[in-house]
Order: sequence, then structure tokens, then C-alpha cells
Amino acid sequence: MADIPRRSALIGAALATAGAFLSGLSPAHASPPLRELRTRAVVIGAGLAGAITAYRLAEAGVQTLVLERGRRWAVSPAGNTFATTRAVDKRVFYAAGSPPLPGVDLPIEPYPGILEILPGDGMAVVCGAGVGGGTLVYAGATIRPREAAFGEMLPTVDWRTMDAEYYPRAARRLQATPVPDDVLAHPNWTGVRAFMKMGEDAGMRPERVLQTVDWNIVRQELAGERVPALSIGEYLLGVNSGARNSVDKTYLAQAERTGKVSVAPLHRVLDIGFDARTSRFTLTVEQVSETGAVLAHVRVVADAVFCSAGSVGTSKLLVAARETGTLVNLNEEIGRHWGGNGDEGWANLLTSSPIGVMQGGGISAAIRDDTNPARPTVLENVGLPVPLEMHVMGMLCMSVCPPAGEFRYHAATGDVTPFWPAGVEAADRAATRNLARTVGAGPNTSGAELSVAIDRAIRAIADQPGMSTQARGLMHLLTGAPTRSVNVGPLAPFTGHPLGGATLNTACDNFGRVDGYRGLYVTDAALIPGSTGGCNPTWTIAALAERCLDTIVQQDVGVVF
Repeated sequence: MADIPRRSALIGAALATAGAFLSGLSPAHASPPLRELRTRAVVIGAGLAGAITAYRLAEAGVQTLVLERGRRWAVSPAGNTFATTRAVDKRVFYAAGSPPLPGVDLPIEPYPGILEILPGDGMAVVCGAGVGGGTLVYAGATIRPREAAFGEMLPTVDWRTMDAEYYPRAARRLQATPVPDDVLAHPNWTGVRAFMKMGEDAGMRPERVLQTVDWNIVRQELAGERVPALSIGEYLLGVNSGARNSVDKTYLAQAERTGKVSVAPLHRVLDIGFDARTSRFTLTVEQVSETGAVLAHVRVVADAVFCSAGSVGTSKLLVAARETGTLVNLNEEIGRHWGGNGDEGWANLLTSSPIGVMQGGGISAAIRDDTNPARPTVLENVGLPVPLEMHVMGMLCMSVCPPAGEFRYHAATGDVTPFWPAGVEAADRAATRNLARTVGAGPNTSGAELSVAIDRAIRAIADQPGMSTQARGLMHLLTGAPTRSVNVGPLAPFTGHPLGGATLNTACDNFGRVDGYRGLYVTDAALIPGSTGGCNPTWTIAALAERCLDTIVQQDVGVVF
């Protein structure tokens, strides 16, 4: 059992050390102290899955420590907690000395900012950082796949139970609701209404999606009672009005109120090991200041470890642990079956209807294409923070992509990086292009028919030997031009929805227990192979975590740990 008073005192002392450092009171040349914490359960990551895991463990009476590499982002009454797209500063990028973006040259100092951009090999990955994780920066779109797509994705997970119990439970606890009529009718939601009309004109059926948004605060934004944020497209770097129901306000706040959960921000987990003599896990952790200075080295000893740092964070830790021998029993499936959820960015140019000067909503509406059950696709309107009417509509499309990627360990540096093979998109995203073009083409025009002719011509040019990645991306950018829908994804292939790396029934059992180690669990996006059936993954990740924790709490608490 954990020594709770001692652990609490040590955390308090560590935080006091951080405060002294930031106040300039620490000795100039003192070496960082070494501390040891003993806990019953530790959760790595305070994002979506980490918050759910901590809450469910607290419900079961398990004293739990949550380690988070980023800082807390409490929304201030002044409405200036986060940077904005109009005023980018050090709060944007996690630990970057300069923006990790090609062609961008801004004097930004290293800081535990809210976004981390990992270049990867073949695909860049965008991750959230901080207490709240990716829910601090996502658009809040909460969509679930159809039954057929779910069955292809997670064949050993019972759809009926997910449909009846876990999806509804997760939506309630995430506080996800669709945009109300009065907000949708506001001028700032003109672009959303235009998008839905375009879908109807193309014979599709647009739908309002659930969003993790406090619509009363949005109404206050529109009334001038709060700083405008979500209502003017400022949501990807944090929502300064507080309108976003990120998990630090929902699941994690409830977990902390139980008194069973302690959250330690600015604590970076460096590695995970296992002591066979005591059958306990050991974590090497650095407590850092907001300038990146190491304030303390912390050794955490735990009966159970829950990896909830997201697909990238969890996979990097576990792959490194296997390759360096700190967790030598991890199997060869760790790091495999990874993908980017079929994400592609599109833009609809020169729209016939106005889109609006201030494009509110984040993602309020979506259009599904279920005509091909094997390739379900979703197209979503993305509100843009544009200062004038440009007749440009941002869109995000998601399809089913194979889990063809993996995480690779580099012995020379100790780094673990995501790898995505070239050529996968070309075979897999015809459904994405067809839907985007159909919606952009207008009434009585088949995007599929246009696609055949366009793709044949473009492929002949783009696939010539020696064509650079940039040139190939530019050629693909032109593929949607005849219908005004332009695919901007190939210019900078990226995903904000990484999935896989420690999947169910390969690296783990059917409930997230990691093969090879009793008391080691995965409860996050790493469990899902590659995609969530052509839609945003938040709802599925949350519902799957709830399902896994039901079994773990019932069968393992008091037995395994």
C-alpha cells in the first residue's frame, strides 16, 4: 500500500522547490535533489485517457498519482491564458526553441507550451501538452463510427455494449452536446450553415455533431460579456473564454475532488522499469520549471502503472523500455499498428455563399459518406480565424486508413520516432477525395466521376521518378481545383489524431493489460489500430477507456494492485 502522507509531503516539497526556483530563491549552483515517491497507482499523462483513468481509480478508492509533462492552463478572468493565432508567442510550442514549422522564423523561447509538433518520418504528428492534454486544443468534435466500421476496427470489442453503455456514458461525462439553434443562427456560424447547405445540395445529409463546449459561455462571448474565442475561430491554441469542456474541468476535476488523486504538472517521465524482487514498477522522472530547468530527479515506485500519454507518448515510452531492456518482457507488437486516422485537410475556395468574417464553432457540423461500407468517410467544417470575408471554407476529412505505421527506436540517440510508409494514402483515400469533391462541386455533379479523370492525369505526373516530396505535394494540391475543393494535406502530411502502438489483443489483452507485466496497463489511443472508422477519435477513445477500466477495477483492484 502507498505511504500517502509521505507521498503528499514530497509532492508539496517538490512544488515548493519549483516555486523557489521560479522566484529566484534557489541556490545558483545547487544540484537538483533526488526524491522518491511511493504510490499504489501512477497514471502517465493528464489528457483524455489519463483523466478518465484517474477518475475511475479514484472511484474505486485507489490513491493515484498523475504525472504530466506540461503545465496547468487555468483560464483566467482576464481571458488571456492562451496565445492566439493572431498573437503567437512562447505559450504555443512545447519545449521548442523556435517554431518547428518550415518557413517560420519567430523569436520564441523554450517553454512548456500547449502544442508539440513531432516531424516523424512520412507524417508529422501534432500533440497537446498540459493538464487536459489534447482536449485543450482540439475542436471538440465528438463523433462515433457506424457499427460496420467499428467491427472492422475493433472486432473483439462488443459493439452492442459500447453502443448501449460506454458511448453514452462517455458523452455524458465529457459534457458533449450539439450546437443549439440560437447559436447556429448567429452570423458567426454563417460558414457552418453554408457547409450544411452545400451538403444538402450535393444530396448528402449533414448532421450537427456533439461538441465538448459550454454553450452558455459561447452565448456570453457573443453578447460581449466574455472575451471572444470559440465564436471567432480561436480554439486550436486554447479557448480563452473558458467555453471548452476540456477534461481538466470534467473527469480530472472530479477525480481531484475525491482526495484520492494528486496531479503533478511539469513532471516528465523518462523511463519505466520493473523490480522483479518487489514486483513493483520504477519510473525515472524529472520535475522541471517553466524554463526547462531540472528542479528535481524523482524516482516513483508504484504497484501499477497506467500508460495514458496518448498514442505517441505511450508508444515512445514502451518501445524505449523494450529496446533498452528496462521492460525486457514487452512483446514485438509494441510500437506497431499505428496510423493517423486518415486525416486530410481540405479548403473550399471561392464559395458562392459568404462564409463569414468571424467563423465560429470549431467543428459544429459533419457530412458522412456511408455509401461504401468498407471506406466510410466524414467531412467536417472547420471554423477559421480569418479577419475578413475570403469565401474560403476550411474542411477536415477522415477516412479509414490501415495501421501501416510504426514507432522506431534509434539506438544512437535513444529517440523513438513515428514512421509512416509512402504511398499508403494513394490507395486508401479515394473515398475522402470523392466526398470532398462532391460537396464542393454543387448540385448534380458526381465527385467520383470527376475524381477518375483528375487522378489519372495527376498520378501520371506526380509519380514520375525523381519527383520531390514538395513537388508531389503541389501536384496533389491541384487535384481538387475543378470543383473548388483543394486538398492541402499533401503539402505537409500530418495528423492530429495518432492511434495505435500498443493495440488490443496484440501488445495488450482485450482490456489494456500489457503482455509480459502484471500491473502494467494501456488505456489510451495506443490501443486502437490506426483509425476510428472514419471519424474523430475522442469519443471512441473515451468509451474504450471506460470499458477497459470497468474490467480492471472489477478484476484487478485489490488483487493485482
